[in-house]
Amino acid sequence: MEKLKKLKKVITLENMLCLLVVLGPIFDIASFLFRNYFNTTFSVSTFIRPIIPVIVSICLFIKAKKKQKLQMLGLAALFIVYSVIHLYLTNTQVSGMSYGGVKEELQYIFNFTFLSVYFYIFYNVFKDKDLSKLKKAISIMLGIYIASIYLSIVTDTSSQTYVESNTGYKGWIESANSLSAILVISMFVVLQGIKDKNSKWRIYNIIVSLLTGIYLAFLIGTRTGLLGFFIAVAIFVLAEMLFSKNKKIIIAGITVFIIGLIVVGVFGSSTLIRRKDLKHESETLIDETTGEIATMTLSTLKIKNNIVNNTVEEGYLTEAQSKSMLDLYDYTKAHNVSGTDRRKLQFMYNVFLIKNQKSIPMILFGNGWATNFYELLMENELPMILFNFGIIGFSMYLLPFIIALIYSIIKGLKNRSKLDSEYVMLVSGLGLTIVLAIAQGYVFFATSSMSVIVAITVMLLSKAKKISDKKEE
Repeated sequence: MEKLKKLKKVITLENMLCLLVVLGPIFDIASFLFRNYFNTTFSVSTFIRPIIPVIVSICLFIKAKKKQKLQMLGLAALFIVYSVIHLYLTNTQVSGMSYGGVKEELQYIFNFTFLSVYFYIFYNVFKDKDLSKLKKAISIMLGIYIASIYLSIVTDTSSQTYVESNTGYKGWIESANSLSAILVISMFVVLQGIKDKNSKWRIYNIIVSLLTGIYLAFLIGTRTGLLGFFIAVAIFVLAEMLFSKNKKIIIAGITVFIIGLIVVGVFGSSTLIRRKDLKHESETLIDETTGEIATMTLSTLKIKNNIVNNTVEEGYLTEAQSKSMLDLYDYTKAHNVSGTDRRKLQFMYNVFLIKNQKSIPMILFGNGWATNFYELLMENELPMILFNFGIIGFSMYLLPFIIALIYSIIKGLKNRSKLDSEYVMLVSGLGLTIVLAIAQGYVFFATSSMSVIVAITVMLLSKAKKISDKKEE
């Protein structure tokens, strides 16, 4: 009986979700190894990763009252109905140039649905609970990520962030964008850990923060990593100056910030090297029809030329896709867009596509991410969800996080005297997450970053409730 009681104390829903956070880098490394060393799309983590969320969801459903169960079933029905309609519309837009079809689109539906499931279970498990375990889980997770990355660099087994230019290191992780997002967002939690009362835990957080900062600023090669690190440190220092006024931490933070800027300025970083490579690449892209520097990628220019010359194969493009490709070319010429600025090209093409499709159902339910040419698949996640998954999809997947951010900002402004540096860091972390989703992809989509984003959102909502309750008292 004693052992059973101890086991029940260990196997709690809170501990299970904390374990899910900690295992994030292990799952990511396993997926990378299966894809790159065993040459297979199958990965054991694909099947293991959902186990904990599914178990927690079932437990919450069993414990829920009848009204809550009906709400959960209603939400599930809503997601299923949306998914069916979205996939049907996607199937109608698949053409010869499409990157994929319903099968590829289904993966996105699964991932974004899991994002909503994560938010629901994390919120219901951790509301009104002590969040110290969740904070430690994020710190441990970050430690595993950064240790594996440095190990891969030392052993010369790290994958390159940009293979075409051999720039940057991303360890044994598939996507540098999602890795950048995970590390930067986690910094907004871990930096608070350097003030922990436990000296061993404080030292651990200091070491992890420094190693992560060095990696983000100099080695990963992404703008998110470089700028995100400096933004996190700057906000942390400002928050400490406003609230804690801990001189040692403020001086240390300013020192790290200044030294980082000096080293980047003098010795450079993988990110700056990548920017130079892109500038050089854009100058070498030549439009064969005009002899001028291309304002689109060479592949999309070829499609445009085939449309103009009326040599496009039947079924290769829908009418709306064909018109949008021509509109994109006219736009890039008028605004002198760089042929390497793919995110701008993707964004504008999708704007024209929605305009030319003239479909209310597609505006509401989305026109399908995978139905576009591979170079025109939207990477910028927030507009991608709005455009390709529609207003309803956007409202289901991302709007809850935007509402949580706005709600927390309003609560913070109304209760300014109750604020602390942690509140500012959490608001800034969630705010930066939204900004990253506007600027890049694989922020909310990546399963490991989901758990970090959801954890920060839940922590922020908990803090917002506490400062509101204090005022009422």
